[in-house]
Amino acid sequence: MTPLRAARVTLCPMEEAHRSAVLAILRDPVVARTYMVPEITSQEMEEKLFRHLWNLTRSRERFAWAVCCQGELIGFVHEVERQDDWVELGWALHPLWHGQGFATEAVCAAIEAMFAQGVAEVRAGAFESNPASIRVMEKCGMQHIGLTEQISYRGQQHRCVYRSIRRQEKS
Repeated sequence: MTPLRAARVTLCPMEEAHRSAVLAILRDPVVARTYMVPEITSQEMEEKLFRHLWNLTRSRERFAWAVCCQGELIGFVHEVERQDDWVELGWALHPLWHGQGFATEAVCAAIEAMFAQGVAEVRAGAFESNPASIRVMEKCGMQHIGLTEQISYRGQQHRCVYRSIRRQEKS
């Protein structure tokens, strides 16, 4: 798979060397507030989660990439769900990289790659309590589609709002 290059980030398959960085993201309490990851309770579970993401980034049937900056894994972006005419995208970056535009670069690059491979519509959802991810969606041209749902996550109810962009809307 050819890496995708944006201004400051590269989207590429995960490597074994990324394991500790991926696990640091998955274990981070800031990330766990908004990125729906199960609570990690064992090394076996860590291995399973890492292998799942690692395999996704190597699949030709799924959209998933490691997000790297200057050779360092800072996050990942991946397909969450797929229907006939749309794909839902999710992402997580280590909090050290939050608020600097890296997520926007990565998500916009992922959207462009998905459109180039024929996806008609890309969707993403975020908890209302996560304005940073909502802003990433907006910066990538995604529009509110009127879809919301209540999601129970880690013992709390969250209102999730969805945005979308269609291939012909992106210039």
